[in-house]
Amino acid sequence: MDDRDPAGPGDRGLFAERLEELFRSVPDPSGRRYTGSAIARKSTELGYKLGESYLSQLRSGKARTPSFRTVEGIAAAFGVDVRYFLEDAGRRRNREDIDMMRLQADRTIHEAAHRLAGLPESSITIVNELIKVLRVQQGLPADPAAGADNGEAGRP
Repeated sequence: MDDRDPAGPGDRGLFAERLEELFRSVPDPSGRRYTGSAIARKSTELGYKLGESYLSQLRSGKARTPSFRTVEGIAAAFGVDVRYFLEDAGRRRNREDIDMMRLQADRTIHEAAHRLAGLPESSITIVNELIKVLRVQQGLPADPAAGADNGEAGRP
């Protein structure tokens, strides 16, 4: 994978910039920022062996060419699609892009969407209202977009 970004992530490289963006943007289950040790541990638990020191080198740009398996593990640990690291080298990611990558990687969301396919609009409206009630019961904003304004978008 090519770490150079003509738009200029600087000496760290594109992979390090995107990785750091995930650490800044994707909250852990408690809503806080992930630590390097938490991502290394989570990646390893998911079957992708990753050491905390190597992850630190990737974040700093000292290590610049991770294996595809390592990239898969990091993406899995953050819950984003692996394409986050691989596609569109000249474009900066924003919070919406990262949230969309997380949704694309979530099989449960895919299953729910497939079950909605073919239902009449009135039924989908009922399901959406039920989801809003469930979100509020879980302490989340009824509409995930509303949480984006106060830093809660993407919380599980």
